[in-house]
Amino acid sequence: MSWYGIDAVDKAVSRTRTALFEPFDFWKWVKLAIIIFFVGGMGYNYGGSGTNYQLSSEDVRNDILNIDPGRIVDFPSGISWLGLNYTESTSFLGIIAAIIAFFLLLALIFSYISSVMEFVFVESLVKNEVFFWAYSKKFMGKGFNLLLVRLALALIFFVLFALAFLPFISIILKESSDFSFPLLIGGLFWFFVVVILLALLGAVVNSFISLAIPLAIYRETGILSALKMVYKNFRKSWQQVLVYWFIRILLGIGVTILAVIIFGLLVLGLIILFLIIDGILYFLLSTFISEPLNWILLIPLAIVELLLIFVTLMLLSVPLVVFLKYHLLSFLEAWFADANIPFFDKVTGEPETGIGPGPDESISSEPKSDELESGGFESGKSEQDESKSGELEPEISETG
Repeated sequence: MSWYGIDAVDKAVSRTRTALFEPFDFWKWVKLAIIIFFVGGMGYNYGGSGTNYQLSSEDVRNDILNIDPGRIVDFPSGISWLGLNYTESTSFLGIIAAIIAFFLLLALIFSYISSVMEFVFVESLVKNEVFFWAYSKKFMGKGFNLLLVRLALALIFFVLFALAFLPFISIILKESSDFSFPLLIGGLFWFFVVVILLALLGAVVNSFISLAIPLAIYRETGILSALKMVYKNFRKSWQQVLVYWFIRILLGIGVTILAVIIFGLLVLGLIILFLIIDGILYFLLSTFISEPLNWILLIPLAIVELLLIFVTLMLLSVPLVVFLKYHLLSFLEAWFADANIPFFDKVTGEPETGIGPGPDESISSEPKSDELESGGFESGKSEQDESKSGELEPEISETG
């Protein structure tokens, strides 16, 4: 019995090499880096400042009892600012609410773009062609459905997290204000347990979603239907998925270590290089212009240098992320027999492997009865034609 998660490593390496280096296309790397950036991803504490004035009985007696007829009473000091302070507090709260709404909207837009880019990334790697705008328009609907699924899952996880702490909330409300060390230790322990369990559950769900995205594309179905297919196949061959997850963990650790080493050395080298360049420019500029103007000219240069470092890191991350995605796709190709993934290097007529979605979802390959009858009729007819041609041959030879 072969393990698809292990076998997929070699295919992922060869497909990554072919897609990125045979031949090398700089603009293809740039477009993939942009897609990877969008796929990867982005409390305000307000204390109101009200007035400290308190209306006392002396104020009321002195101001109300000495009212002359026809005279407009002046408010005591501080009361005239109550309405103004309330208006200022309300407007400040409105500004804060607008800022929060803006960032929530920005996060929602970015999440939608990220969901669309998930499909664009898969399509680009499968076909080994990156058409950014064409693929983006193609998968806008599927990306929106994926966004809805992720928002629903996020809400479910939030509710589970809140329900896990309901017992502690009731205990805290019943406790006195005195410090309770055992309660603090128990709460922290329970907090970490809940976070770890939810993180593991989230990783499993995320893995299922990643496997469902290619099925949603190439089985031409919705993301929920694709998730059902993945779950059904998981129940049939869960051992393969467990090995796949173990291999993914090992690959993730290896890729992380490699990225830290490469990126760390590169960033260190670029920082040293840019510091040397900036130092030379600083001494050159200081001989001609004054001190404040030096920094005004060097700050934009420093921003450009930071952007260059960021772009370089994004480009260097392309092979690592592409390799991991090819490993996922290669595993899915072998594990899910009817995935129908049209890889660019797939040989025509290559036999399918893996475990299919079941008899109700598999495509029947048996010929129909009318096809059998027509096939039998045509074969019988061909045999009769051959016999007739065999009878005619001696007649022709005799006449000759």
